[in-house]
Amino acid sequence: MRALIVGAGLMGQNHALAARSAGALIAAIIDPDERRASTLAQRFPGASTAKSLQDALEAHAADVVHICTPADSHFELGGLAAEAGCHALIEKPVAADAQATRRLIEVFTRARRLACPTHQYACQRSVRAAVTLMPELGALRQIAIEVCSAGGTNGRDLDSLVADILPHPLSMIQKLAPAASIASLDWSCLRASVGEWLITAPLQSGVLSISMSMNGRPTRFRTRIVAERGSLELDNFHDYLIRLPGDVSRVRKIALPFVRSSKEITAAGENLVGRLSRREFAYPGLRTLVSEFYAAAATLSCAASPISPEETIAAAEARDQIIALARHG
Repeated sequence: MRALIVGAGLMGQNHALAARSAGALIAAIIDPDERRASTLAQRFPGASTAKSLQDALEAHAADVVHICTPADSHFELGGLAAEAGCHALIEKPVAADAQATRRLIEVFTRARRLACPTHQYACQRSVRAAVTLMPELGALRQIAIEVCSAGGTNGRDLDSLVADILPHPLSMIQKLAPAASIASLDWSCLRASVGEWLITAPLQSGVLSISMSMNGRPTRFRTRIVAERGSLELDNFHDYLIRLPGDVSRVRKIALPFVRSSKEITAAGENLVGRLSRREFAYPGLRTLVSEFYAAAATLSCAASPISPEETIAAAEARDQIIALARHG
């Protein structure tokens, strides 16, 4: 696969590294800032630079375009990629709203090419382990996702930052509760202040909650799954999981803080060693997503894509609903 990386910022850097890890040749780095593009291109032998995607497509026979630019440019750049016969990995959100997302997916479908959002949290080892373990825990009672972000605002208001991050927890829910249609859930949203959203919905036999804070500290992204026979706790920033038993007794209640701490220290340590050995220093799940998307693109298999077109559109529809609710406070 020959890859074009559009955007030489932080996400462009990580996409380029993930593409190389998946065996791709980085053909060009595209960024209007020539110095930034050149700096990143130097890390990939043979990579050239270009100021625009159109220029790069005319100069290179590419297979995949990684779109790592601001969201308002995604639709146009995605259209150019599809027209040139390229597959595309697109940073979240895929487009401004669900309608534009659906239209862009249709453009790729007509071109017989794949488009996939970069929902890397849904591809984390911890999320996939949770999916495997959940049937053992009995009836689901709660999924609680808590996000405190340290992401830069880049001049945007904090509510728009929440809206941009929202696809990540939504895509995780699609994997953790695949029987639920997230676009059809009875969503509620309490927006306490700018950048502070509490999103809830009934989910199967339990309650789903997503707490999004752009002001709370320390930064964290954690998921708690509570069921009748035990619980799972995921650290999504670092990508590890601990399992807590559901047995009830006075002794277990007293011991729980120590058991939990011991499990977390062990899991965090093993995870750190594993990530260092894989040289996966940031954005766990991204390499898995890129590798699986490349495999799907090679066979033109939408079913093999880590995030399917149907999941992409459903996440965009749920996001639209939640944003509309947040506007009412």
